[in-house]
Amino acid sequence: MDNDNAPSPFNGHGNTITRSCLNNCTINNSHVKRSTLSDCVVSKVEDLSRITAQKSQFHEAATVERSDITESTVQTQSSIHRSTISQSFIKDKATVKRSTVTGTTVSNSQLERATLTNCVITECTIERCDFQGLVLKYGIWKRNELIGKVGDHDPIFIRNHGSRAGQSTSMPIGSTIPGLDPKNHARQGDPPPSYDDDSYTSGDSGVDCGDLPPPYKP
Repeated sequence: MDNDNAPSPFNGHGNTITRSCLNNCTINNSHVKRSTLSDCVVSKVEDLSRITAQKSQFHEAATVERSDITESTVQTQSSIHRSTISQSFIKDKATVKRSTVTGTTVSNSQLERATLTNCVITECTIERCDFQGLVLKYGIWKRNELIGKVGDHDPIFIRNHGSRAGQSTSMPIGSTIPGLDPKNHARQGDPPPSYDDDSYTSGDSGVDCGDLPPPYKP
């Protein structure tokens, strides 16, 4: 379905599709604006705008904007802002802002300026961290350091590789995961790529979108 040149929204079955380029997509009861989607399913999404997505599914998501989404699922009132998501599952009212998430499941958590690879994150708040191959639960993490806990549970981490593979460990407040001391972590000071308001474009998903409007400027 293409809607490259629509001067006004297309309304039908609860949909609003404006200035978007869609290829082999299913849209149901959702609002899609200024986006490029290929091989995607969008169902009951409150606001999906200015994103590029391929082979992804969005089910009852809250807001997904200014992001690149590839082979991922976003659902259950979760929100994505200015992030890159690949081969990941974002669910249960999770919020991801200015982060890069690859091969990771994020559930009921908040991420900001984080880089996560092959992780499972449950009920955590993570800011400016770079984690790989970890299962994290019930912790508040900042710059790779545990600074608090969520609820009454003790924070837990499980390393999925190395000598402690699969071992669940309670983490005391103020501790740093071994091998990830931010003082020695060269990448820690650099936030993941973000999208500038004045330079954001929809990207290229293999669909001819030459007639799309110029980049949005607030």
